[in-house]
This record gives sequence, structure tokens and C-alpha cells, in this order.
Amino acid sequence: MIGPRFVGKVVVVTGAGQGIGRQISIDMADEGATVVLCDINASYIDKVMGEICRNGGKAFSGLCDVSDRAQIDKLVAKVIADHSRFDILVNNAGVLVPATIEETTDQLIDTTIDINLKAVLWMIRAVTPIMKKVKYGRIVNISSITGKNGDNTSTFVYGATKGAVMSLTRSVARQLGPYGVTCNAVAPHAIMTKMMTYWDDAKKKVASEKIPVKRLGTPSDVSQAVLFLAADESSFINGEVLNINGGYYMD
Repeated sequence: MIGPRFVGKVVVVTGAGQGIGRQISIDMADEGATVVLCDINASYIDKVMGEICRNGGKAFSGLCDVSDRAQIDKLVAKVIADHSRFDILVNNAGVLVPATIEETTDQLIDTTIDINLKAVLWMIRAVTPIMKKVKYGRIVNISSITGKNGDNTSTFVYGATKGAVMSLTRSVARQLGPYGVTCNAVAPHAIMTKMMTYWDDAKKKVASEKIPVKRLGTPSDVSQAVLFLAADESSFINGEVLNINGGYYMD
């Protein structure tokens, strides 16, 4: 651990119940943050909250369906009511469903856009007046390599939403930068979480062989990059999309 970079900070992580979001939440708490665990699954929240509290950290439940704007607004209001501040937002919640173009139903399109894109828009809109008022904030969005080069293993709407998140990141960075608020994103590839269970062992082997560092990624690989972008030492980094893929895709 580099140091307690987030002492006194209130952090909200969406999709905090598992995978990358869980790791970010645990690592943030380890460095002193008060973490609000935003997830649709109460049992996942309780489990992560228990892990954090047993390690001496501070975590609170933020039960919320991010595909529902009203629930997002209610969550943000509760964070302010309970903690009197909202310093860092990590937009991590996402959905990925394998499907060909022909198999991508209207419902799948709507669900993917609601969770992967609209929720990010709604969360940022809700926290903007809070961060502007105090002239401080860090926003980190979880995008994907598919937002840069497309995807041929999951539904084509997934990559479309992740590309939109990158453009959104830059727009927010330009508009909120003058208020002391930075907005950046990370674009992971081949991070082994439950979301990636549709990759069988053969595909994992092929994927790792194509990555220059010759391994697949872990949630910790993403988390450490997110913590860096959320920390004060990165205050001059704004509107960037950081690749996390072992060198598989470079730009």
C-alpha cells in the first residue's frame, strides 16, 4: 500500500458487490476512505461490507438499482445527508451479455444502455452540483477496450456503450475541470471476474498468449489504476482513458 491517500474522503463505488467494484471498495477502505457500496444485490453488499469492517475499514450500504434514475438521486441525497460530503465517484457498474448481432434483443439493448451508459450520466449529473460547490471531486469511469476497438465476443451494444463512456469522460473533464473536479476512465481487457465466465480455458489460453506480459488481468490490476486516478497526486490528469491490458492494445 502506498499510503492512506483517502483518509476523510467519502467514496461511492457502483457495482461494488463483486469483481472489480469489490476490489476497488476494499482497496479504498484500506487507504482510509469511507466507502458507500452501491449495488443492486443486498447480500453482496453485506459480504463486502463485512470484509471491510473486519479489516478496520469504514463501509456503508448503498443499495441501489443504477438503471433507475430516481434511485440514483435518492442514493446521492442519502450520502450527503449521512456523511455531509461526496468526494469520489467510481462508475463501475456494468452488464455484459454474450450475443451475436442477430441475438441482441431490444431488451438487451435497453438494459445494456441503461446500466453501462445512462447510469453513468445520471450519477455524474447528480454529484456535479455537490462537487462544483466545494470545488473538489474525482470521477473515475470504468470503460473497456471494446470502446476503442469493438468486440466480437459479446453483444455489439456493449462496446458501443463503453465507447460512449470514453466520450462522456472527456466532456465531463472539460466542463468540470475549472471547478477542481477531474474525470478520467480506465479501459481494461481480459480481467478475470465472474462477468468473464463465458471465456472457456481454451479462450483464456489464447488470450494470454496474445498479451505481451503473457498473463490475464486481475481486479487488483484495475483497482490500483483507479485509486491512482482518484488520488490527489493525479490532479493534473484529466480526461484520460488509461489502458489496462498488459500491452495487448496500445494507443
